[in-house]
Amino acid sequence: MKDTASNFIDHDLYKKILESVPIACVDVAIVASGRVLLVRRNDDPAKGQWWVPGGRVHKGETLKQAAHRKAHEEVGIPCHVGPIIHTDETIFPDGPYGVAIHSINTCFFLYPESEVAPVALDTHHMEFKWVDTVDAALHPYVKLCLSGAGLTEKG
Repeated sequence: MKDTASNFIDHDLYKKILESVPIACVDVAIVASGRVLLVRRNDDPAKGQWWVPGGRVHKGETLKQAAHRKAHEEVGIPCHVGPIIHTDETIFPDGPYGVAIHSINTCFFLYPESEVAPVALDTHHMEFKWVDTVDAALHPYVKLCLSGAGLTEKG
């Protein structure tokens, strides 16, 4: 992701951090016209999976500030940040540098600041889609974020 700690600290130290502690992350369920934006990940962990945009929280940044930043950085949509709709953790064996990733995730409900909000993906995502139901094939964490945003499972 664009804002990985590896952009700010030495590679070896970042790898050691990933091996040692969980990482604080925010995710964003951007809701417009009753649908939520999903992005297909281009990087590990969860490469190729549909996910809600999000990423690491910077030191000194509030969770809400991080949610606002991630929406703008990852999909180019300035958003109003609403309430927390889900908190959980994810553990993936396929993180950067071959290190398993353990993150503590807080998902926020967001809505675009303007009626027309074209999506502009960053390089860490290969495509996007707007969904109005929860697909059973999605990762359990993503399903809970979508449910928290008010969507129901496909019938």
